[in-house]
Amino acid sequence: MPKLIDPIERKQSIAQATWNIILQQGIEGVSARNIAKEASLSLGALRYYFSSQEELMLYAEALVFERLTDKTNEIFQEDQPPLEKIIGVLLAFLPVNDESATEAEVRLIFKLHRRQSRMTYSEVQDVALQAVKNIISNLILLNLLKKGLDVSLETDRLIHLLDGMVLDAMVRPERYNKEQQRIMIVRHLNAICKEDVDC
Repeated sequence: MPKLIDPIERKQSIAQATWNIILQQGIEGVSARNIAKEASLSLGALRYYFSSQEELMLYAEALVFERLTDKTNEIFQEDQPPLEKIIGVLLAFLPVNDESATEAEVRLIFKLHRRQSRMTYSEVQDVALQAVKNIISNLILLNLLKKGLDVSLETDRLIHLLDGMVLDAMVRPERYNKEQQRIMIVRHLNAICKEDVDC
Protein backbone atom coordinates (compact mmCIF):
# COMPACT_ATOMS: atom_id res chain seq x y z
CA MET A 1 0.00 0.00 0.00
CA PRO A 2 1.52 3.35 -1.01
CA LYS A 3 2.44 5.74 1.77
CA LEU A 4 -0.01 8.63 2.10
CA ILE A 5 1.63 12.04 1.87
CA ASP A 6 0.36 14.80 4.11
CA PRO A 7 -0.06 17.79 1.75
CA ILE A 8 0.65 20.31 4.52
CA GLU A 9 3.88 18.54 5.50
CA ARG A 10 4.92 18.35 1.84
CA LYS A 11 4.23 22.07 1.30
CA GLN A 12 6.23 22.89 4.42
CA SER A 13 9.15 20.74 3.26
CA ILE A 14 9.08 22.54 -0.10
CA ALA A 15 9.08 25.88 1.73
CA GLN A 16 12.05 24.73 3.81
CA ALA A 17 13.85 23.70 0.62
CA THR A 18 13.16 27.22 -0.65
CA TRP A 19 14.71 28.66 2.53
CA ASN A 20 17.81 26.52 1.95
CA ILE A 21 18.15 27.83 -1.61
CA ILE A 22 17.72 31.41 -0.38
CA LEU A 23 20.44 30.96 2.26
CA GLN A 24 22.82 29.21 -0.14
CA GLN A 25 22.26 31.24 -3.32
CA GLY A 26 20.19 34.27 -2.37
CA ILE A 27 16.74 35.14 -3.72
CA GLU A 28 18.16 35.17 -7.25
CA GLY A 29 18.91 31.45 -6.91
CA VAL A 30 15.25 30.60 -6.36
CA SER A 31 13.86 28.73 -9.35
CA ALA A 32 11.40 25.88 -9.74
CA ARG A 33 14.23 23.61 -10.92
CA ASN A 34 16.49 24.43 -7.95
CA ILE A 35 13.70 24.07 -5.41
CA ALA A 36 12.50 20.77 -6.90
CA LYS A 37 16.06 19.42 -6.75
CA GLU A 38 16.54 20.60 -3.13
CA ALA A 39 13.17 19.08 -2.13
CA SER A 40 13.91 15.82 -4.05
CA LEU A 41 10.80 16.28 -6.19
CA SER A 42 10.05 16.37 -9.88
CA LEU A 43 9.02 19.67 -11.43
CA GLY A 44 5.55 18.21 -11.98
CA ALA A 45 5.21 17.30 -8.30
CA LEU A 46 6.36 20.78 -7.29
CA ARG A 47 3.77 22.39 -9.57
CA TYR A 48 1.10 20.13 -8.10
CA TYR A 49 1.55 21.90 -4.75
CA PHE A 50 2.38 25.39 -6.04
CA SER A 51 1.06 26.60 -9.38
CA SER A 52 3.55 29.48 -9.57
CA GLN A 53 6.84 30.58 -8.08
CA GLU A 54 5.12 33.64 -6.65
CA GLU A 55 2.64 31.44 -4.77
CA LEU A 56 5.50 29.35 -3.40
CA MET A 57 7.50 32.41 -2.29
CA LEU A 58 4.50 33.90 -0.50
CA TYR A 59 3.89 30.58 1.26
CA ALA A 60 7.57 30.24 2.23
CA GLU A 61 7.54 33.77 3.68
CA ALA A 62 4.27 33.20 5.53
CA LEU A 63 5.62 29.94 7.01
CA VAL A 64 8.60 31.77 8.54
CA PHE A 65 6.23 34.26 10.15
CA GLU A 66 3.90 31.48 11.31
CA ARG A 67 6.73 29.48 12.92
CA LEU A 68 8.11 32.54 14.71
CA THR A 69 4.63 33.58 15.87
CA ASP A 70 4.02 30.08 17.26
CA LYS A 71 7.37 30.18 19.09
CA THR A 72 6.69 33.54 20.70
CA ASN A 73 3.19 32.46 21.75
CA GLU A 74 4.63 29.31 23.35
CA ILE A 75 7.24 31.33 25.25
CA PHE A 76 4.62 33.77 26.53
CA GLN A 77 2.61 30.80 27.85
CA GLU A 78 5.55 29.39 29.83
CA ASP A 79 5.66 29.59 33.61
CA GLN A 80 8.58 32.00 33.93
CA PRO A 81 9.14 35.50 35.30
CA PRO A 82 7.97 38.17 32.80
CA LEU A 83 11.46 39.44 31.97
CA GLU A 84 12.71 35.91 31.29
CA LYS A 85 9.81 35.40 28.89
CA ILE A 86 10.71 38.66 27.15
CA ILE A 87 14.34 37.58 26.81
CA GLY A 88 13.18 34.23 25.42
CA VAL A 89 10.97 35.91 22.83
CA LEU A 90 13.77 38.22 21.69
CA LEU A 91 16.22 35.32 21.46
CA ALA A 92 13.69 33.44 19.30
CA PHE A 93 14.36 35.99 16.56
CA LEU A 94 18.12 35.57 16.73
CA PRO A 95 20.38 32.86 15.25
CA VAL A 96 21.09 31.05 18.53
CA ASN A 97 21.00 27.55 16.97
CA ASP A 98 20.69 26.00 13.50
CA GLU A 99 16.88 26.09 13.40
CA SER A 100 16.53 29.63 14.69
CA ALA A 101 19.42 30.76 12.46
CA THR A 102 17.53 29.60 9.37
CA GLU A 103 14.31 31.32 10.43
CA ALA A 104 16.05 34.51 11.61
CA GLU A 105 18.11 34.90 8.45
CA VAL A 106 15.30 34.00 6.05
CA ARG A 107 12.95 36.43 7.83
CA LEU A 108 15.43 39.25 7.31
CA ILE A 109 16.09 38.29 3.68
CA PHE A 110 12.35 38.32 2.94
CA LYS A 111 12.08 41.72 4.63
CA LEU A 112 14.87 43.09 2.42
CA HIS A 113 13.40 41.37 -0.66
CA ARG A 114 10.14 43.25 -0.23
CA ARG A 115 12.08 46.50 -0.46
CA GLN A 116 14.17 45.39 -3.45
CA SER A 117 11.16 44.08 -5.39
CA ARG A 118 9.15 47.22 -4.58
CA MET A 119 6.56 45.17 -2.72
CA THR A 120 4.68 47.04 -0.03
CA TYR A 121 6.22 46.67 3.41
CA SER A 122 3.55 45.84 5.96
CA GLU A 123 4.25 46.31 9.65
CA VAL A 124 1.50 43.80 10.39
CA GLN A 125 3.42 41.13 8.44
CA ASP A 126 6.68 41.88 10.26
CA VAL A 127 6.41 39.30 13.02
CA ALA A 128 9.53 40.56 14.80
CA LEU A 129 8.17 44.10 14.93
CA GLN A 130 4.82 42.85 16.24
CA ALA A 131 6.65 40.87 18.94
CA VAL A 132 8.67 43.95 19.92
CA LYS A 133 5.49 46.05 20.13
CA ASN A 134 3.98 43.33 22.31
CA ILE A 135 7.07 43.32 24.54
CA ILE A 136 7.05 47.09 25.02
CA SER A 137 3.30 46.96 25.80
CA ASN A 138 3.92 44.22 28.37
CA LEU A 139 6.71 46.21 29.99
CA ILE A 140 4.33 49.15 30.32
CA LEU A 141 1.48 46.99 31.70
CA LEU A 142 3.83 45.39 34.23
CA ASN A 143 5.16 48.83 35.21
CA LEU A 144 8.68 47.71 34.32
CA LEU A 145 9.51 50.33 31.68
CA LYS A 146 11.43 53.34 32.99
CA LYS A 147 9.35 56.50 33.20
CA GLY A 148 9.81 59.22 30.63
CA LEU A 149 10.91 56.97 27.78
CA ASP A 150 9.59 57.57 24.27
CA VAL A 151 7.65 54.35 23.60
CA SER A 152 7.75 54.73 19.82
CA LEU A 153 11.49 55.37 19.86
CA GLU A 154 12.16 52.41 22.19
CA THR A 155 10.10 50.15 19.92
CA ASP A 156 12.22 51.24 16.94
CA ARG A 157 15.47 50.82 18.89
CA LEU A 158 14.59 47.28 19.89
CA ILE A 159 13.59 46.11 16.39
CA HIS A 160 16.72 47.76 14.99
CA LEU A 161 18.80 45.92 17.57
CA LEU A 162 17.24 42.57 16.59
CA ASP A 163 17.56 43.09 12.84
CA GLY A 164 21.09 44.45 13.23
CA MET A 165 22.17 41.47 15.31
CA VAL A 166 20.76 39.03 12.73
CA LEU A 167 22.47 40.87 9.88
CA ASP A 168 25.80 40.99 11.70
CA ALA A 169 25.55 37.29 12.57
CA MET A 170 25.00 36.54 8.88
CA VAL A 171 28.07 38.56 7.90
CA ARG A 172 30.31 37.51 10.82
CA PRO A 173 28.91 34.22 12.13
CA GLU A 174 32.12 33.31 13.96
CA ARG A 175 31.62 36.19 16.39
CA TYR A 176 28.20 35.17 17.66
CA ASN A 177 26.98 32.63 20.17
CA LYS A 178 23.88 32.26 22.32
CA GLU A 179 25.56 33.62 25.47
CA GLN A 180 26.79 36.76 23.72
CA GLN A 181 23.39 37.37 22.14
CA ARG A 182 21.70 37.01 25.53
CA ILE A 183 24.15 39.49 27.10
CA MET A 184 23.39 42.07 24.39
CA ILE A 185 19.62 41.63 24.86
CA VAL A 186 19.89 41.82 28.66
CA ARG A 187 22.01 44.97 28.55
CA HIS A 188 19.48 46.64 26.32
CA LEU A 189 16.62 45.64 28.62
CA ASN A 190 18.57 46.93 31.63
CA ALA A 191 18.81 50.30 29.88
CA ILE A 192 15.02 50.59 29.54
CA CYS A 193 13.66 48.63 32.52
CA LYS A 194 13.31 49.65 36.17
CA GLU A 195 14.49 46.25 37.37
CA ASP A 196 17.89 44.89 36.47
CA VAL A 197 17.98 41.59 34.65
CA ASP A 198 20.80 39.14 35.28
CA CYS A 199 22.84 38.00 32.29
